[in-house]
Amino acid sequence: MPKSIAQECLNSEVQRRALIVDDSRAQRMVFARHLQRWGYATTEAESGAQALDLAAQTHFDLILSDWIMPGMNGLEFCRAFRACPREEYSYFILLTSKNDKDAVAEGLDVGADDFLSKPVSTHELRARINAGERLLSKEREVRIARARLVDAVEALEDGFVYFDARDRLVLANSRFRELYARSADIIHEGVLFEDMLRHAIARGQFPEAHGREEEWLRERMRAHRAGETVRQHLADGRVLQIAERPTADGGRVGVRVDVTELHCARETARKAEAQAKRQNAELRAALDELQTLYDAVDRDLMEARRLQQSLLRERQHDFGGTRLSLLLQSSGHVGGDMVGSFRISASRVGVYSIDVSGHGVAAAMLGARIGALFSGGEHAQNIALMRDARSGAVSARAPHDVAARMNELMLQEIETESYLTIAYADIDLASGRLQMVQAGHPHPLIQRNDGRLEYLGHGGLPIGLIPGAEYQNIAAQLHPGDRLFLYSDGISECMDPQGQEFSDVQLGIVLAKLARTRGAAFLDALKWELTSWSGKEEFDDDVSGALLEFDHPLAIPPEAPRYHRGIPVCD
Repeated sequence: MPKSIAQECLNSEVQRRALIVDDSRAQRMVFARHLQRWGYATTEAESGAQALDLAAQTHFDLILSDWIMPGMNGLEFCRAFRACPREEYSYFILLTSKNDKDAVAEGLDVGADDFLSKPVSTHELRARINAGERLLSKEREVRIARARLVDAVEALEDGFVYFDARDRLVLANSRFRELYARSADIIHEGVLFEDMLRHAIARGQFPEAHGREEEWLRERMRAHRAGETVRQHLADGRVLQIAERPTADGGRVGVRVDVTELHCARETARKAEAQAKRQNAELRAALDELQTLYDAVDRDLMEARRLQQSLLRERQHDFGGTRLSLLLQSSGHVGGDMVGSFRISASRVGVYSIDVSGHGVAAAMLGARIGALFSGGEHAQNIALMRDARSGAVSARAPHDVAARMNELMLQEIETESYLTIAYADIDLASGRLQMVQAGHPHPLIQRNDGRLEYLGHGGLPIGLIPGAEYQNIAAQLHPGDRLFLYSDGISECMDPQGQEFSDVQLGIVLAKLARTRGAAFLDALKWELTSWSGKEEFDDDVSGALLEFDHPLAIPPEAPRYHRGIPVCD
C-alpha cells in the first residue's frame, strides 16, 4: 500500500541539511565545523552557480551564503533560488559586511530571511539559526497538517471541494475530478468556481443547462452563494447531491455525493444524513479527545508548578536576630528561577539566588537540579560544604570556589546548552560579615539602616559558558538594621507597556519608599509595584528574590568540646 503524503512528511530525515556558499574555503570550513557540531549535515559550494545546481538536486533546510562572490553573487543566487518552485521551505541567511538599510531591504526583497554581519559571532549565528529552526519547524507542521487534510479528503468516497473567500479553488480530491471528468482539465488550484461551471457547460457536462446556459448558470451561482443543497444531473446519466456550506473565513466547503441509483428513494436521503451525522460525531469526538489531552497537559503543568513552589518549603526563616524572606513567581506554569538558604554552622547561613536561561519545563528542571546542589547541611549533598579528612569538621567553601565548581559541573556533567546566573552569599550571623560571589546575576545590594543603597560586585561570568572561568569573592559588613537583597533580572528588566525596563534606578526608588516595610510584606509590596509598572499580573520573566534583614548579631552560647576520632573539632 503506498504511503500517504502525511506519512512521507513524518518519516522524513530528522537530521537537517545545510548548504554553505562562500568563495573562501577557510570560511566554509569554519561554518561547516559549527553547523556539524549543532547537528547539521553540511554541503559546500564555492559559487552561486554551483550552489544553485546543488539546490536543484537536494533540499537544504538552511542556506548560509556570502553576499560578495565572483560571478553570481549571494543576492543573485538568492533571487534565482527563490524563483525555483519547491514544496519545502529553506531558511536563507546572507552574510555581508554591508550594514546600510537599503542593502538589507534589497536582500529581504529577493527572499533572504535573515542577515549576519561579518565577522560573524558564533553566539549570534547560533541564535539566528535557532530562529530559523523555529520557523522551519512551524512550516513543517503546516505542511504535515495540510498533507493530513489532503489524505483525509482523498480517503472520502464522495467528491470534496473547498473554495476561498474569493471563490477560488483551494482543494479538490480525486473523487471530485472523477465525477467531473469532462472538465477535469480546468480543475486546478486558483480557478474561479464560475469559470469551472462555464468550462463544464461548454463541454456538455450539464444537460439541464442546454439551451438556457446563462439562466442555469445564474441559478447555480445563487444556490452556491446561498449554500443550498441541490441535485445535479450529469451528461453520463449520474445524479449528484451537492451540499455546500460557508466557512468562518468566508470560503465554502462542498461535498458531491453520487446518488444516481437511489436519488428517488427516501432511504438514500436518510443514509446520507446518517453518514453526515457520523462524520460530525467523529469530528466532535476528535475535538473532545484533543480537549481532554490539552486538559491533561494543563493539569500536569499545574502540578509541576506546585511541585516547584514546594521546593521553597519555608518562605520565611528566623535565625535569631536575622530574618530571611523569599519570593518566587514563575512567568508561566513553571520557571527557571530558584532562591533558598541552608545552614553552614550554628552562626553561619548560606543564601542563594539562581536564574536559569530560558523558560518552561526544561529551565525549571535545570533550576531544580542546581537548587538541589545547595540542599541539606551535609557536605556530601551540598556543593558549598566540605569535610576535613583529618579532623572531620564540616566547613564552607569560599563563594568564588563554589561558583567555579558549579561552572565545571555544568560544562562536564550536565548536558545542556543552557546557562545560569547566581548570586551566593555566606553570612556570619554573629558578626554580620559576609562573603559572596556574583556570576552574571544582577548586582546584590545592601540597604543600610539609614536608607543608603550599596550595590555589590562587578558582574562576573555566567555559569556554564566558559571552561575554566574564574570568579571573585566579594566581602561586605552588615550592621544592625541593614538588609541584603538578592534578586533575578525578572525584577530589574520588567517591562512597562512602552517597553521601558524597571531598572536598578526604579528599584532603588521602590526600596527607599519601602525602607520601613519588612519581610514578606516588603516582597508583596515589591510585587505590587512590578504589577503596576508592567500593567499585568503575569510577568514576562520569572521574578525571584531573597531578602535578609540583619536586626542584631546572633548570640552564640558556648558549646561543649566535640571530638572526631579523638581529635578536637573546631567549626
